[in-house]
Amino acid sequence: MSPEQLEELLALFQAGEARLVGPHGEEHLVPAALYGLMRALLDNLKRGEAVTVVPHDALLTTQQAAQILNISRPYLYRLLDQNAVPVVMVGSHRRLRIQDVLQLREQRQQHRRSALDELSQLGQDMQVEAV
Repeated sequence: MSPEQLEELLALFQAGEARLVGPHGEEHLVPAALYGLMRALLDNLKRGEAVTVVPHDALLTTQQAAQILNISRPYLYRLLDQNAVPVVMVGSHRRLRIQDVLQLREQRQQHRRSALDELSQLGQDMQVEAV
């Protein structure tokens, strides 16, 4: 579906409620929160950005998880061996819950931010001492 078609499906707020209008005129009431989400998705599509919608309890392959974390699959395997993320076995394959992967990604980002803050503070301290 093109962004233009998606935009046509989104109706503007009418009397405090949003309506989704299909290509044949069928209408569906849409909660305001969902309307906001749909508008955000549409804006991303208009900018040419990729959008993925997955259920909250989705299971990811190790390749998908590594891509989300922006790490190699072998490095992800090391993290899994260290129990950094819970694993669900599906037959002989390891799967990861998306919420666990996103939580690990946030932890890694916070760790990087704090390390950068610490380096910045050390740099400032060194400049003060040099003066």
